[in-house]
Amino acid sequence: MLNFNFAGKDSYLDYGILISSRPTIPSPKRRVSFIDIPGRDSSLRFDEGTYEDITIVVECSVASGDIMQKIDEISAWLFNSGENDLIFSFQNDKKYKAQVVNSIEFKQVLRHSIKFPVIFTCRPFKYAVSNNLITITQSGTNLINPGTIYSLPKINVYGTGDITLKVNGEELKINILQNKIIIDSFLYDCYDDNHSNLNSKVSGNFPILKVGNNLIEWTGNISKVEILPNWRWL
Repeated sequence: MLNFNFAGKDSYLDYGILISSRPTIPSPKRRVSFIDIPGRDSSLRFDEGTYEDITIVVECSVASGDIMQKIDEISAWLFNSGENDLIFSFQNDKKYKAQVVNSIEFKQVLRHSIKFPVIFTCRPFKYAVSNNLITITQSGTNLINPGTIYSLPKINVYGTGDITLKVNGEELKINILQNKIIIDSFLYDCYDDNHSNLNSKVSGNFPILKVGNNLIEWTGNISKVEILPNWRWL
């Protein structure tokens, strides 16, 4: 049976929702601008290297219980959850970051039956459901990205003094580290466990983990590095 899990709730087990067919999953559109110049063949292309959101439409129905109560319960669940994890039963090891923003048109087809489409607006990528923390204690360790596009990790660095963290040769210098710093490549932010701003202590580019092998190195007094990888797929 097809079903989906959104914001920790199961569409069938919690709401009795039946899905008529497997939804179409579009690939994200790459943002490329085209500029036509008079007298010049073809167009100039500016590739931003980014992707647009995708839309996934799920055709649903409910055929039991108090229909009006079901409508209220389903609407509250989908709209009040905001942006949250969306997992489909046919690929339960991946998740989307999704939100329902469009109105839902509930159509009564029988006395105790309704049909309705749920339109999910999703960020461009799929993410691993199991986003486990990876601990590295040895400089020169290789980390393999199993996804199909680079990821933006959150990295916890434990150590003291002036240190340099290198990911695939790209250096990130950290001045006067006192025990721990969190480097968040998704937020482009550095902070400690109390969320105090530590950006002034860091220089260099925020690390990314490219598809395939990634070499993690460092110099200075580092006891360990913890990486929340945030693997993702197109």
